[in-house]
Parts: sequence; structure tokens; C-alpha cells
Amino acid sequence: MSQAIKSEYLKIRVDSDLKNALLALASRRGETMADVCRKALLDATQKGVLTDGEDAIVKIVRNCLRDVLKPTEERLAKINAKAAIASGTAMWMNMQVLSEAGYDAQEVYTKARKKAVAQLQERESEAL
Repeated sequence: MSQAIKSEYLKIRVDSDLKNALLALASRRGETMADVCRKALLDATQKGVLTDGEDAIVKIVRNCLRDVLKPTEERLAKINAKAAIASGTAMWMNMQVLSEAGYDAQEVYTKARKKAVAQLQERESEAL
């Protein structure tokens, strides 16, 4: 023997346009307006729960990715810092040697930098 589901009474107010739209929909479907309202409320509630669930899943995935990628990110930052220090040291040494050899180190640096930028731009356009 199946048990009847106890239903609750819910009274809401709607404007006349919404009421007319609900009546028209109920008429087209051959349902009562109460059935149309129940289905609409159930659908909206389920979609809300699904959206809330998706938000929770996205948050969990982001946290997991952050935890997994953090050590790699920190390692790359350390490597980048070491590369920047090595680059700065090499640049200073080159400028020092050029100056001691009697060259205008700033002029040589400026020309070299312009050539490097042009070469990188050329390679970038070739890659496209």
C-alpha cells in the first residue's frame, strides 16, 4: 500500500499578466494552473540547486588545481629570479668590459638591444 504524500498549501500573489500567461500555458498543456505552477517551482528549485552544486564543484576543482600547481609555480618563480640575476650580472660585466676596452658601452648596448628586439619580432611574425 502506497502512502499519500502530504502537500502543503502555498498562497502567492502575482500580477495579472503572469496569471494570464500561466492560464494560457495551462490551457495549452491541458493541465491545471496549480500543476503548471508546481512544475515551474520544482524546475526553478532544481536548477538553483544544480547551479549551487556547480559552484561548489568549481571551487573544489580550483582549490585542487591551486594545490597541485603551487609547487611548480614557486619553482618557476625561483628559476625566473635566478635567470634575472644572471642576466643582470652578465649585462653589468659586458658593460664593464666594453667600457674598459674603450668603447661607448651605452651606445653598443642600445644598438644590440634594438637588433635583439627586431630579431624577436621577425621570429614572431614567422611563427604566425
